Amino acid sequence: MTISRTLYNRCKKLIESNQQGLKYDAINAEIQALFGLGHKEVIPRTSRTKQKINFILPADEAKKLQALIKAEIGLDVLTDVYSNGDRVVNAAQHNDEKIGANASQDIILVNNATGQLKLNQEVSTLFPSIHAAGLELRHKMISSIEHDAIIICENFTPMYYLHQLKHNPLFEHALVVYRGDSQQGKRADEVKRFIDRHKSNLPLYYFGDFDPEGFSIAKSFRVDGLILPDISQFSAFTNIDLQKCAGKDKFFPQLSQGMTYLHQSTYPQAWHAHINFMNQHQLGWQQEHLLSANINWQLYK
Repeated sequence: MTISRTLYNRCKKLIESNQQGLKYDAINAEIQALFGLGHKEVIPRTSRTKQKINFILPADEAKKLQALIKAEIGLDVLTDVYSNGDRVVNAAQHNDEKIGANASQDIILVNNATGQLKLNQEVSTLFPSIHAAGLELRHKMISSIEHDAIIICENFTPMYYLHQLKHNPLFEHALVVYRGDSQQGKRADEVKRFIDRHKSNLPLYYFGDFDPEGFSIAKSFRVDGLILPDISQFSAFTNIDLQKCAGKDKFFPQLSQGMTYLHQSTYPQAWHAHINFMNQHQLGWQQEHLLSANINWQLYK
């Protein structure tokens, strides 16, 4: 038996969950059937909550599952990445093209505000008459980047609105990379591998939502700077204008303790004015809303 990438990732999640339990579904049922581990915990329905079914894996069984996977495919769930080639490679070697293969493995989406990608000592020009989100590339084939910086873009929509920023020198000369889905095993993992490989050669900036999560994501990437609205222009907006371009439920729901504000002390000094402004107004602003408002973007290091 060779377990799939999906099953491997779920086993890893279970082993790391420390008996907290995960929603019982078909994949967890497969784990229980294959390995005879774990059990269902049924939480009865009440007048306020629906019935819940969790899949529980006790600590001793978690170690056993980890050992079983190590013996089965030679990987340690907590340290080793499940990588077994793309689907064409697997089709040539196995009867199942999907065995262990993620279709988006090694793929990232890149773009530039002027529509010119400068990679591997070559210049690739996108359609001048069509505003494109960029090109999907195999990042392991990128040996050199002839841009001045790498910008991580949080959301997908701004990727094909970058042409609006082509006169901003920061975007004009940078390689913009779409962060992708943050779920484990999705495109975000490939972006992280790409960033880890090239961040020592180029400055790394983050272009995301102006909200608590945006600051948190930027911090997690250990960026050299954060691209935010020009605070002198943005702070001059009226309360009505700020409300109009604010995303729905982009402030309090993102804070880990409800009404607790984002603590600026853990973030660079250059970001404090924006954090104070956000906390003061108790609002968060998404990239799409800010782009529609034609605000000026600046780099804060």
